[in-house]
Amino acid sequence: MSGDDDSGGPVAVNFSGETLKAVVAKFTMALSGFVGTIVFARALGPYGFGGFYLLLSVVQMTDRPFRGLMRAIKKRFAEDDTDDDQIVGALVLAAITWSVLVLVVGWLFQDWLTSYTGIEDALFPFSVLAVGLLGNTPFTLLQARGHLGASEWADALRSYLTFPLQLAFVLLGFGAAGMAYGLSVATVLVVPVAVYYLHVKPSLPSRETLASLWGFARYSIPTAFVGRAYNRFDVLVLGFILTPAAVANYQVAAKLTLPATFVASSASTLLMPRVSQTDSRGESVAADISNTLAFGSVLSIPIFFGTVAIPEALIVTVFGSEYAGAGTMLIAIALYRFIDTQSEPLLQSLDGIDRPRTSFRLSTVALIVNIPLGLYLVTQVGAYGVVVATIVAESIRYVGAAYVLSTEVDGLLLYSISQAKQLGAGIGMFVVVEFLSHAVGITSWLDLGVVVGVGGAVYGLTLLAISHELRTTIASVFEGTRYDVIIRRLLDLFDFND
Repeated sequence: MSGDDDSGGPVAVNFSGETLKAVVAKFTMALSGFVGTIVFARALGPYGFGGFYLLLSVVQMTDRPFRGLMRAIKKRFAEDDTDDDQIVGALVLAAITWSVLVLVVGWLFQDWLTSYTGIEDALFPFSVLAVGLLGNTPFTLLQARGHLGASEWADALRSYLTFPLQLAFVLLGFGAAGMAYGLSVATVLVVPVAVYYLHVKPSLPSRETLASLWGFARYSIPTAFVGRAYNRFDVLVLGFILTPAAVANYQVAAKLTLPATFVASSASTLLMPRVSQTDSRGESVAADISNTLAFGSVLSIPIFFGTVAIPEALIVTVFGSEYAGAGTMLIAIALYRFIDTQSEPLLQSLDGIDRPRTSFRLSTVALIVNIPLGLYLVTQVGAYGVVVATIVAESIRYVGAAYVLSTEVDGLLLYSISQAKQLGAGIGMFVVVEFLSHAVGITSWLDLGVVVGVGGAVYGLTLLAISHELRTTIASVFEGTRYDVIIRRLLDLFDFND
């Protein structure tokens, strides 16, 4: 996952290095977010906690046209032959226009918002959240330039600010709406970081620039809408058919498994502009895609096996007995995360080779499968049925993207020995965790920490010992830095071939 070039743009950065920076940033964000989830899940209870995530899901559904346009802006901003000032100018105009539209939509549906989310007078927190979250869009431009580490660390700063701000608003008596206010304020506060790194002054976009953006956006906008409907379908259905408490169970399970996506999502974010720039030069993109697939699931595999071993113990110990019913959902979401870590790089690569229409079609097919199957399974087997439907739909999307890319990209490797070694290490970890959970018994945070810590160590050390590819990738991250020699000596301890 490494690569260097002297030509500027996302190709010029160290792919592995930027990915590692992003993963570390995501872990620090996850720690802050995890603490916040525990605090607010207990303080607000399943109903209030679930109500906030219903509100967030509605916001994320309504802003899809803008997010779709952002994908087009990211794509064009990564290319060599575009006017950066005009691209940023188009972004500013779109943000202002969208802010006005979303306020009007919120006002028209304010009664429904209140009844659906259970949040009193939901119009104001909806408006604040919808407009405030537009503040994270400048960081998409940083990602387009390959500065994934800076983007993710700015997002980490936002996460650090979010928890205390949300806590302050909740303690002031705003309840679930306070979580919306805290997230919005934190997002706006970090915008100057992106402005500092970009060094671009917006200018009025020309007709040619707008036409270029629309050429991509006419597919990326519906893809963004369908993709978000697909991604948030689980929460939306649980809110419609069941209760906010069911949404809360889903959310705590999703939070526990979130680190599974860190490597794949970080690498995929950089992969799209990198593939775009490389493909625009007529060069092969197979190596970058193959390497991302090889290591994209390096965290999702142990997390899946860990949740299979101790699902109830994880949920109850961390969030309390109120969420005891989320154990089965935890396993299902962990399996979905694994599939997603393989499909996400493929979908980003399709955008990178200028195939947004294919991404849209695949996401549409997945949504068409997901909706009726999810509705049926929820009524038949309960809340976790909606996740089972998503697993089926995601598998279809993966197969479709894999097929298209394998025909378009010569030399693409969908499967590798690295993935097989990760699965082997994961199975070994599962055996150890299963044994320890019965031998020790998990009744406290200390017990859970010991079992999870030992399991993680078994997976990590085993993988380092059997995977030359992983050791090589880690070494490439620190190549040329002050830590180069130290890291290589440490990695040599795991090389038993010498």
